[in-house]
Amino acid sequence: MFSLKHFLLLKNKFEPVQIEEARIVKLTISDLAKMTGLAKSTISGVLNNKDGFSEKTRQKVLKAAEQYGYVPNEIARGLSTKYTKTLGLVIKDITNPFYSRLTKGVQEVAGEYGYTVFLCSSFEDHRTEKEQIQAMLSRRVDGLIVAPLLEEVTFDHLFDLKAKSVPFVLLGSVPGLDNSYVEFDDYDGGRQVTEHLLERGHRSIGFAAGLPTSRASRERLRACRDVLSARRLALRAEFTFEGAQELADGVEIGRKLIAMKERPSAFICFDDVVALGVVKAFQSEGLRIPEDMSLIGFDDIDLMIFPLTTVSIPTYEAGKALARTLFGRIFGGPDTPPQRIVFDEKLVVRQSVRTVTN
Repeated sequence: MFSLKHFLLLKNKFEPVQIEEARIVKLTISDLAKMTGLAKSTISGVLNNKDGFSEKTRQKVLKAAEQYGYVPNEIARGLSTKYTKTLGLVIKDITNPFYSRLTKGVQEVAGEYGYTVFLCSSFEDHRTEKEQIQAMLSRRVDGLIVAPLLEEVTFDHLFDLKAKSVPFVLLGSVPGLDNSYVEFDDYDGGRQVTEHLLERGHRSIGFAAGLPTSRASRERLRACRDVLSARRLALRAEFTFEGAQELADGVEIGRKLIAMKERPSAFICFDDVVALGVVKAFQSEGLRIPEDMSLIGFDDIDLMIFPLTTVSIPTYEAGKALARTLFGRIFGGPDTPPQRIVFDEKLVVRQSVRTVTN
């Protein structure tokens, strides 16, 4: 990139020039206007992909913008070719293995189409989620994949995307929003783990739920309560924890369970990361899973250090489905019928649940 002085000397000339010790500056629309001899309104209109300009004028502006670095090359090309060949992926927690596998699936399909994926995390914060979506749109991505917060939040920003015909696909459904989504049958997953514990003779069961904004956690907890209720059993309040999100939360819950005079014979964690925290707490006190308490989780992440009974969730396959659905919308246009894909969850039995005799 060259100094403004050199740019002005090159007015209407777009051949590369080698200048030693050039000073790097950030170009403005005014600079491009002086370089091209066009009005600032013309420069702005072309860069914002507005109608009303001849192809010759558009190419003159885009060539100058790309050659002298006014905008990233990929975006400049996208302005003239309609597509930037980029996707935006907004997930909840970039450190969670659940989203690592989902991201891998998205990227593999994107690569097949020659696309790059911009990734960011909302960190389970509604405001951050909206800001990240806007940041992706400012990059002129061709489409969005969003794993939104689904409980106790508003969805105005998602309805706005729909109203503006922005191609996007959601991980999870939003009430009243007629848009493509991919989701998991979390209620059935909760049913499977609870029935498994009952079959093993457990009647005193505890549950570690996630944040209030997590629909997966809510559905798994609801299923657990329904199954127990059908057997005239119930989750005791002192055995139910809410707001678990990471390993440290699992450790804290584990310590509380250890301190109880009477703890549940079996405990369900809404995800494997929290379950691993419980394991860590028990091991630090010389207690063992499942001898001192049976434990079960969700997600089936790679826990090489512990044989946890869990629920397998096809996140990699879901990531691929999200990407393929989005490309269908990008290339099919706004009239593309919404796709609704639901993946089943499957119990994976290992060695963390023992059989008890009542």
